[in-house]
Amino acid sequence: MEAIRINVSKQMDGYTFSIAPSIRQLIKSWFPNSHPANNIFVAYDTKSDFEVYYNKLESYIYPALLGMDNQSELNKKVDFIQFVDSHTGNILHSHKVPA
Repeated sequence: MEAIRINVSKQMDGYTFSIAPSIRQLIKSWFPNSHPANNIFVAYDTKSDFEVYYNKLESYIYPALLGMDNQSELNKKVDFIQFVDSHTGNILHSHKVPA
């Protein structure tokens, strides 16, 4: 099992979540029908509003970023999703993928 690293960059008006080209290729090799995105931008106010009414945004970002329709297939290949600060390399959030 593996960990997927998602880079998080703070912008002036929000966050950009992105994955490296190597991760996109890995996802495509595991799941040929997937459609991984290069990045997803979320404004600060959208993130805070979302988390007040729903849940942590990260649990919704990674399936959209990885382009996965079938979450159970991802669960067989990946143990953790790590959200990493692009500038410092610090892990901001680690999400255990349910088995």
